Amino acid sequence: MTLMRCISPSADLRAAPDLSISIEDQLLFGQNFEVLKTQDGWHQGRAIGVWGEPYYEGWVEAMHFGEDVAPTHKVSSLRAPVFTRADIKSPVMMTLSLGSRLAAKTHDDEFYSIEQGYIHVNHVGALSESSGDYAAIAEQYLLLPYIWGGKSADGVDCSGLVQNAIWAAGYSCPRDSGPQSREIGEAVPITDEFDNLMRGDLVFWPGHVAIMIDGSWIIHANAHHMMTQIEPLAVAVERIKKSAGDVTSIRRIML
Repeated sequence: MTLMRCISPSADLRAAPDLSISIEDQLLFGQNFEVLKTQDGWHQGRAIGVWGEPYYEGWVEAMHFGEDVAPTHKVSSLRAPVFTRADIKSPVMMTLSLGSRLAAKTHDDEFYSIEQGYIHVNHVGALSESSGDYAAIAEQYLLLPYIWGGKSADGVDCSGLVQNAIWAAGYSCPRDSGPQSREIGEAVPITDEFDNLMRGDLVFWPGHVAIMIDGSWIIHANAHHMMTQIEPLAVAVERIKKSAGDVTSIRRIML
């Protein structure tokens, strides 16, 4: 087994080494991947979460990986351009997503340097920094396109949004909504009026999850709007009931 590091803005993970099939997940820049075997330009192995937990197994194109380097910082804005020089007028080489892990060094008062270029200090945070308000992190993704398996600033799915937000808040989190509904926080009773909910509560349906932004409204990446959207929980409950069923679980992380 070999631990490697994603060196592309994102790398798609699939159930088989085949570009024609749907993606299951995405690794972000700086994220680790435990390689179990290599075949025809693909790595097969396990994605490693930002807290060191293996959480998803699949295939990723080998070109997206380099040697493991210990991160020192992370991207703290939804998107962070990587400039060719320590100059905001210089060309942008790539754009990294929120949560990307960086091996960064202070270049001057305005920029950090990484192997690939320079990132403005306003887009970077210390690796140890965390935001307990993961609903606020999720709100940064508002109107971002819905992409099945997505977890980058180009698009997310429902459980990818939750995982990114909770990782940024300083907690471990599974990738899929099923494990999330069982392993995160504590269960909250489901009432007929949903009148016992608060900001940060996670609401689950079969195959779907949303985050409460207050006692009545949710934010979620969803295929109905084809984006990350805010709407009343009551509206979502009635609509989703017709296609997937009733709310199955509500979880609360005690901060």
